[in-house]
Order: sequence, then C-alpha cells, then structure tokens
Amino acid sequence: MEQMESLQRANQQHRLAEWSRRVEACRSSGLPVGQWCRENGIAVSTYFSWQRKVFQALKEVREVTFAEVPVMEHSQLSGHIVAAMEVSGVQIQVYEGADEATLQAILQAAKSC
Repeated sequence: MEQMESLQRANQQHRLAEWSRRVEACRSSGLPVGQWCRENGIAVSTYFSWQRKVFQALKEVREVTFAEVPVMEHSQLSGHIVAAMEVSGVQIQVYEGADEATLQAILQAAKSC
C-alpha cells in the first residue's frame, strides 16, 4: 500500500513538472495563449487546467508552517547529538533524550521547508 502511494506521488510530481515546463514554454514564447496552444496541439482549457494546478502546487510549497520547538542554551544541553541536518539553511541538531513530540514537531517543520 505504501509503495502504491509513493508511486502515485511520484507520478503526480512527474505530471506537475511536465505541466510546469509547458506552462513556462507558453509564457516565455511571447505568443498569446490561444495561438501557442493551437501551434502545440493543446486545448486552451487543458492549458489553463495545467496552469491552475502548477500555481496551486507552488502556493502550497510557499506556505509557511510554524512549529513550536523549545530552544535551549548550549549550556543546558546534555548528552550527545544523535541526529543533525540542514534544511533550507537552518541547522537542526537532535540531542540524546529528545522526546517524541519534539521530534515530530521538528520533522513536520522540516517537511515544509
């Protein structure tokens, strides 16, 4: 089941990438949408459907997600770093003994970057 969902997500990402390339090609062609669509054998309604889906996907990516994660002074930290990553220029270090709720908040925030 999980592989099926993963395959569906990959297919959707592939379609979005293809639609994005076509929308960009039309927009950068300098032609009116109707003319570009005729020359490329694409229905105008299909083009605008692609454009709407591409713009919606971009909007979702750009939305900001906040997660409350307590910040501790370096002197308060104990234990060893058990995981570290950098996401969009933000360094995240997880120390030994971190609770599950904090880890979930960190991972959820990192997914939206």
